[in-house]
Amino acid sequence: MSASPRSLLSGELARLAPPRTSAYFLDVDGTLLEIRPRPEDVAADAFLRALLQDVAGRAGAALALVSGRKIDDLDRIFEPLVLPAAGLHGAEIRFVDGSRIFAQSGVMDAARPKLRAFAELHPGLRLEDKGATLALHFRQRPELADEVLTMLESVADGPGLAVQPGKMVAELKQSDHTKATAVEALLASAPFAGRTPVFIGDDLTDESGFVFVNARGGISIRVGAARTMTAAQFRVGEPAELRAELEALKG
Repeated sequence: MSASPRSLLSGELARLAPPRTSAYFLDVDGTLLEIRPRPEDVAADAFLRALLQDVAGRAGAALALVSGRKIDDLDRIFEPLVLPAAGLHGAEIRFVDGSRIFAQSGVMDAARPKLRAFAELHPGLRLEDKGATLALHFRQRPELADEVLTMLESVADGPGLAVQPGKMVAELKQSDHTKATAVEALLASAPFAGRTPVFIGDDLTDESGFVFVNARGGISIRVGAARTMTAAQFRVGEPAELRAELEALKG
């Protein structure tokens, strides 16, 4: 990973990744929208919904959301706009034609009561049960970051599970699902196939997507501070800057 991806110049995305030849894969929290203390408080405004619909139209519908959230939650955030999407770090995928790959939640049955009890023992921690993944949010208790990771790693000690750190959150997920596998699956399907992949994210959860897209000759962009270690080729400072780049795709 590199600590210094080049800052994307104003309007440069339109030159690097024009809609007619590109497939866009976009993270949501911290990328398209600012992170909020409570995940359920995140919602897209009318401007962002219209912007994504416009870019998707110019790209022949080759625009997808790629998130750690459930697809149903993405639909809530962007309602009434419905886009192709990968949720739960690729454990569930909805393709352009509406067909879906569904997550299996049974793999979390043994871990669920352990993490619930752990959260109850530490006021301020929040367990978010997404079915096929379990996330412990520690934004209200940042001093517990190491303890949360240690707990999750102990629960994930076995085949098939992995711990995914993020911004003030750590998540137990299935090890064979990543944002890289999500982008790969979507890129193999119409209308994404044959286009140059563009992956944009903001967090550790997005690094596998950056690496995959780089290997495919695509464009990778990280949203956030310049000092952050990342495999992304380019960076923008905040979601508002990214939205300006997306708006410039209109030409």
